[in-house]
Amino acid sequence: MNLRRIDLNLLLIFDILMAERSITRAAKEIGMTPSAVSHALRRLRGTFNDPLIERTPGGMVPTQRAQDLSRYVRAALQHLQCGIAQQLNFDLTTSERRFNIRISDFMIGCFLPRLCARVRAEAPRVTLLVEHLPSDGREAYAPGDIQLRVDAGARGPEYSRERIWNDPFVIAMRRGHPASKGQMTLDRYVGLPHLEISSAIIDTRTLDEVLDSKGLARRAIVTIPSLAAVIPILEHTDLCAILPERWITLYAEPGKLVTAPLPLSGVEYAVDMVWHSNDDKDAGHRWLRRLIGEEFAALYAQGTKPSPRNAEGWGESIA
Repeated sequence: MNLRRIDLNLLLIFDILMAERSITRAAKEIGMTPSAVSHALRRLRGTFNDPLIERTPGGMVPTQRAQDLSRYVRAALQHLQCGIAQQLNFDLTTSERRFNIRISDFMIGCFLPRLCARVRAEAPRVTLLVEHLPSDGREAYAPGDIQLRVDAGARGPEYSRERIWNDPFVIAMRRGHPASKGQMTLDRYVGLPHLEISSAIIDTRTLDEVLDSKGLARRAIVTIPSLAAVIPILEHTDLCAILPERWITLYAEPGKLVTAPLPLSGVEYAVDMVWHSNDDKDAGHRWLRRLIGEEFAALYAQGTKPSPRNAEGWGESIA
């Protein structure tokens, strides 16, 4: 399809419609009337020979073609926005820019409220679009994205990376767990029944690689899709889980869990902030990256004093 035959303004309206899933909200966001947006949607449908967004009892739902098209339109608009923004000053008090943050649910509950409060205080007209992380491929980073990944690893020259946190992994289990008595050796550890998170929000690949090099392996008895049920499961079973130490402090109810040091060296929870190198000099992007780094450090550095050892010796009560 020849781009000269497409009104490129329609692509901007399409992008807003995909984000808002509502003609009324999209019209308000763009500054148009709902009838004008409806007319634009009809033209889009004719251009792409597809309904694109359909009305259902549960609201407006995009078609598969719309979903496929959306990521290319979003990337192109963001690239254009970033190119323009780099030539202009970023005014915190007046900017109406939209920023994309990709993040796992591991960090949403404790980190995101702090970041939102900080952004609202400094740049009240800025919009944050927060989404889950995409698959970790070469095209997973669109211009404008800021992603918080666990141990992102090396990237090509088109990407920039900054490590913003390191935290030791610990073995977490309920108070009174049979394995909480005596020393936690490596053989004892691998013999425990494990709770695993299938979404790899907590990347334990390095841990399993180290165990494999020693001819050892963990046995995952229960695998769950997210962190939502980790603490209740640990509290009511004899399962254990590998978790970052500070995350347990932030989320676990005092006295319900105990922890033991992981009997392996060189395995830790590391968080990397990753973005496209085209955004390195973007003033707005730099501002948001600075806020993310500052708020993440403040969240994980603050909090409780080290917990006292429990009666069995190694286990630390989460207080």
